[in-house]
Amino acid sequence: MAKQIFSTGQVLTAAQMTSLQQTAMLGGAANAKTASYVLVAADAGDAITMSSASATTITVNTGLFAAGDIVTIINLGVGVSTITAGTATVSTSGSLALAQNQGGVLRFTSASAAIFFQFTAGGGGMTLLNSGGTSLSGSATTVSFTSTGYVNLQIQVLGVKTAADANGYTVRINGDTAANYSTMRSNIYDTGPTFDPNNSIGATSISIRSPLGTSSDYYKLGQMVMDIYSPNDSSQHFFNWSCVGSNTTLTNPWYMFNALGIYDASAAISSLTFTTVSSTFTAGTVYVYGVK
Repeated sequence: MAKQIFSTGQVLTAAQMTSLQQTAMLGGAANAKTASYVLVAADAGDAITMSSASATTITVNTGLFAAGDIVTIINLGVGVSTITAGTATVSTSGSLALAQNQGGVLRFTSASAAIFFQFTAGGGGMTLLNSGGTSLSGSATTVSFTSTGYVNLQIQVLGVKTAADANGYTVRINGDTAANYSTMRSNIYDTGPTFDPNNSIGATSISIRSPLGTSSDYYKLGQMVMDIYSPNDSSQHFFNWSCVGSNTTLTNPWYMFNALGIYDASAAISSLTFTTVSSTFTAGTVYVYGVK
């Protein structure tokens, strides 16, 4: 129920009382939007829900709300919805950019200033950005997502198999094929405590060098976890990854790889492309998590 002005002696209906109770519990009437929107005075006490596949903004201006007014904002769409200070001041200890299923409460401290208190649907510090995961197939698979509002990314690649023996696969950030990747890697095999350092400076991809094996051999599979830090910084992006796996037909049936590196580009990270060195993917799932 939008903010109301009542008069002395006014009798409220049952529907009005129910709506007032809902608003008091931070519910409020649902005010659905599908495009960028500028808040109006009648939005006080209501919930703005944004549903858009494209990026949108929700603009906050001064002189419309009073101290203590609250507007709930929820983004239901795939496109990022950003709360934007128009003529008013908007402060937050979190992020004003809301990914899908994120939201919060905009509480006004005066007619010209508000604080946004963000909450994340589902709780916890990690949010799956590619719903249900993405299956690896063919010679290359691209996973797209929105990293806005997250401080780190964690990528989990599970159960990778290929149609024929292949010497690993590569990862490219934002499809970038330029020489922007530098990695320092160590390899340890089952034959003993062998430390095999490998450095790659100015490469055109991140090389996940793990013998993946074939889909017909259950033991030939690879698991990999990668962390990418500050995916939205306008500077170099640091990353590290670890990979384990086994392949019964190789000289070294099991292996562990660890690496750290730098992606020397400033663009926000919005996709990862996985490409086999040879052959094609026949199994494997990629999960991309945003870390708060």
